[in-house]
Amino acid sequence: DSRKQDFESQLPSVPKKLQQYANDHSLKRWECEMELQREIEELPRSIMAGAPDEANLLCLLLEMMDATTVIEVGVFRGITTLTLALCLKRMNQKASSIPPGDDIQRRRRIIGLDVSEEYVTTGEKYWIKAGVDDIIDFRVGDAKNSLKMMLEEEDFGENSVDMCFIDADKVSYDDYYEKCLRLTKKGGLIVVDNTLWGGRVLTPDSMLTSAAANNEDNGKYRFEDTIAIKALNKKIFNDTRVERVCFLTIADGVTICRKK
Repeated sequence: DSRKQDFESQLPSVPKKLQQYANDHSLKRWECEMELQREIEELPRSIMAGAPDEANLLCLLLEMMDATTVIEVGVFRGITTLTLALCLKRMNQKASSIPPGDDIQRRRRIIGLDVSEEYVTTGEKYWIKAGVDDIIDFRVGDAKNSLKMMLEEEDFGENSVDMCFIDADKVSYDDYYEKCLRLTKKGGLIVVDNTLWGGRVLTPDSMLTSAAANNEDNGKYRFEDTIAIKALNKKIFNDTRVERVCFLTIADGVTICRKK
């Protein structure tokens, strides 16, 4: 019906052959990444796995920042975690070639937060195979609580993290953003995934509010999730605590902002 059509994605999709061409001329992936991707593609909810071109962009940013500490809110099956950890590992290897006396070798790590251990077991064996399991600090539990604990930890606290990547339950996005903003260093980056949400962000607020109030089901793209994403998109754009907001249309939309 017409109401259902209003919720259909309004995003033009990149043809698969064109996306593959772009990937073939940009991505240089390790075999363990390809193996994990192939395994994920045979499992349920494979569409939830991180896009490789998006992970590649994050790696570029980490290298430009000479980042040491990354938080990933939402790990799922761990393929983006693997890519970021491999990036940090390569950065360490490059640093180890610097002559002794130059204080450039740093402890680099990615802290992965997820509410479930069930899905991440898929990726963990590839973390070990790639030799990056010592770089990954995986923590199970409600990420809101995990982030709160990190704010209180001696090793972390406010202004301690180079980049936070948020890709978890959408209704909690605002909470994650606020805690990540506190954890991120001045000049650090906060990256938010799924900010286009399949084009549902174009749905009028009145329609979303009505549908959510009536507990209408819209499958993967829940109305309350869309409301939360739209609210955060608006908040980031107007947030005076961050600058240089980049809203990219790759994957399902990714927003990158720099903390003042």
